[in-house]
Amino acid sequence: MKTYFESYEQYKRQGNSIKTTTITAKQLLPALIAHMERMDRQFTLHINGQLPMPIDSLIKEAFDQCHLEQPFYTQHCEKRSYKYRQLTKNRVKVEFTMRYRMARQEEKWIVNEIQAIIKKRIHPDMSALQKVFIVHDYIARTYSYERHTDGSPFAVYTFMNEKHGVCMAYALLFEKMMEALEIPCYYVIGKAAGEGTEGHAWNMVQIDDHWYHVDVTWDDIGSIPGKEVRYRYFLVADEKMRLDHEWNENHYPMCTSKKFEAIHRLYDGCLVNTSLYYAHPRNGHLYEMNFADDPFQTKQKLIVKIQFCFYINGFLYFRNDSHNGYLYQLALDADELTQLSAEQVIRIYETDTTLEVLYADQTTESIQKSISADIVSEDSLSFETAENCLEVLLNTFGDSWVATVDQQDDCMPIVFKSADGIELYVDEHYKQLTVDLYINRGLHIQMTSNRKNVEFKQPAQLKLPITLIPGSEKQLSKQNALEYFADDEFIYIQLYKSVTIQLKK
Repeated sequence: MKTYFESYEQYKRQGNSIKTTTITAKQLLPALIAHMERMDRQFTLHINGQLPMPIDSLIKEAFDQCHLEQPFYTQHCEKRSYKYRQLTKNRVKVEFTMRYRMARQEEKWIVNEIQAIIKKRIHPDMSALQKVFIVHDYIARTYSYERHTDGSPFAVYTFMNEKHGVCMAYALLFEKMMEALEIPCYYVIGKAAGEGTEGHAWNMVQIDDHWYHVDVTWDDIGSIPGKEVRYRYFLVADEKMRLDHEWNENHYPMCTSKKFEAIHRLYDGCLVNTSLYYAHPRNGHLYEMNFADDPFQTKQKLIVKIQFCFYINGFLYFRNDSHNGYLYQLALDADELTQLSAEQVIRIYETDTTLEVLYADQTTESIQKSISADIVSEDSLSFETAENCLEVLLNTFGDSWVATVDQQDDCMPIVFKSADGIELYVDEHYKQLTVDLYINRGLHIQMTSNRKNVEFKQPAQLKLPITLIPGSEKQLSKQNALEYFADDEFIYIQLYKSVTIQLKK
């Protein structure tokens, strides 16, 4: 990378900081970055020594290159102005005034939110490729391109809150998440075909000592949760990127590897360890591509047409278009295929804690992710029931328990009970409430009113005998909408809505 200025790291190693007001011309860029990282609105710098170019040109050059380091801060600087005075032949005083697209409390919120997202979606032992893949798909699936937003469409805070923004927000969020994951990444400014005279922003990321282009904005398709994601601009070499993108190649590392060209024509992939599962672009069948092989090896996994492929809890979930568009589950360790629904799936999309399934009849199902967590203590949760409750019998049918109750307007809280020790306490009023609980490759709890899933403001409380859980599968997971603890006899669960919870061996 060619630049006249010192790097920000070199500047800091020399002991310089925002307190340093006297600098050389080469230190102008890192000095500006230091102040923009703090979001300083006004500051003064004295430039000593002979200038390599006129002062206006030097400052413009520094502003043009400030995105190369700490872009999350420098690009959130919306307006930059300055005035200068020549003090002596070799000393110039420059006073800067800045305006930013985010406040300090918004910056703090973004950083904390990114950490929370990473904690829920990424494990430390994942490879760099897995982490980059997950971040790419998370951004492309969660957010949508839109200029008309309440806040600034360029700001990451707006992007993460409103779920809409422009290419700058896409690329800044990607770069900030790479920084949190300690994966080398650049924020790239350039031009792209179809963008007119306006600029475009994307990223470069380093994997196994090779640099690649990643344009999440152009891989984003659609504007609804569960939309398709493509990989045409994911891990791309310079040669292909030059076909419709332009950038100052002096400012960035060369991207020469074509290792991932095989994925550029794919859509909606699902990366599990080193294997990518995807619908073949010709026949729609489920295929597997192994990145551990050189060259990559591909094989047909299932002779069924699939759509919406996701991986959680050791299973692939997808819509089986060879069988009426029903929801199916594939156990990768045993290659066991299981039908999970008898209603056509319209859309599947992922949240931080669940996989959400929308059916043609407009009902939904939440499949809870299994994330390792310590069992919380009984003292930290409340599983008390009121003394005066309406008791309703849960009828047992094999591994299923079902009950329906019609409540009066002044009805008391309900406790559903089964003969084998299940208790479900609900302290909210519904004129008609149905509970359907069954254990089959997981714990499935569905609570509906007039055939529509309900969501409680106060959590329902489930008491489940451990003896009903098969084999050695005795553990659940702590989630935002799912708290639990266990003793020698029961598992106690707080839940707010219908869920499917994988049982861990």
